[in-house]
Amino acid sequence: MIFHWILFFLFLVSCLLPSAAAAKTLAGKVLKVFDGDTILVRIHAREKHVRLREIDAPEVTHQKRFGQEPWGRRARDFAQSLVKGKIVRLEIEEGDERDKYYRLLAYVFTDHNFINREMVKSGNAFFYPGHFNGKHAAELKEAEEAAREKGVGVWDKKKGLQERPHEFRSRTKRDEGLFSQFTHLIRGEAKKPTAKAYPIPPDKVVANKRSMIYHMPGSPGAARVSPKNRLFFDTPEEAEKAGFRRAKTGELQR
Repeated sequence: MIFHWILFFLFLVSCLLPSAAAAKTLAGKVLKVFDGDTILVRIHAREKHVRLREIDAPEVTHQKRFGQEPWGRRARDFAQSLVKGKIVRLEIEEGDERDKYYRLLAYVFTDHNFINREMVKSGNAFFYPGHFNGKHAAELKEAEEAAREKGVGVWDKKKGLQERPHEFRSRTKRDEGLFSQFTHLIRGEAKKPTAKAYPIPPDKVVANKRSMIYHMPGSPGAARVSPKNRLFFDTPEEAEKAGFRRAKTGELQR
């Protein structure tokens, strides 16, 4: 009887825990490399933004934002040498398929290389675990430890990167002070948000997460994006990296 209960318990656990083999595979051609961890892939005649799973490459500097060069461009150049114009295989973990920008999260492979691992192993990216570790997470962690011990790339003992990409993004992100205006909702004073109630910073690119379109700073379209659908970026490059495309004339989606 006890043996039967043990088997039943093990069955329940197996149903609840995510399976390491629970993944789907896609294939496509790499059209563009945005940086060391984000690429554009054509899959079945559709363009998809892909975020390399569980790695984080140094940020490419735009305009007056400093702190990640020359490592950002080195990582992008290395990624281009591995995948640009090539057919890649994407392994996507079911149940954890996209990030907050709706990019595909994938382990990326060419015929002979596991690209996520090559980026970390070469010192061009960090291991970056998420809330759910995929089947290659341990392998990527080992690759980072090996790169650190060898002192390659961002781990160079004298000229290595002093600040991890996520720390850099957190430090350089400006507080727009918009969330403080939601306090009336907590108090039960639910009001429909309006563009006037939530002004747009004049230097920000405004993206619409519903239409996946972005508008340049100060454009009429930016002002008309509903506050509930807004995302802010510092540059058009950052918006495109996140999967948004620039608005065409007359596109004023809310």
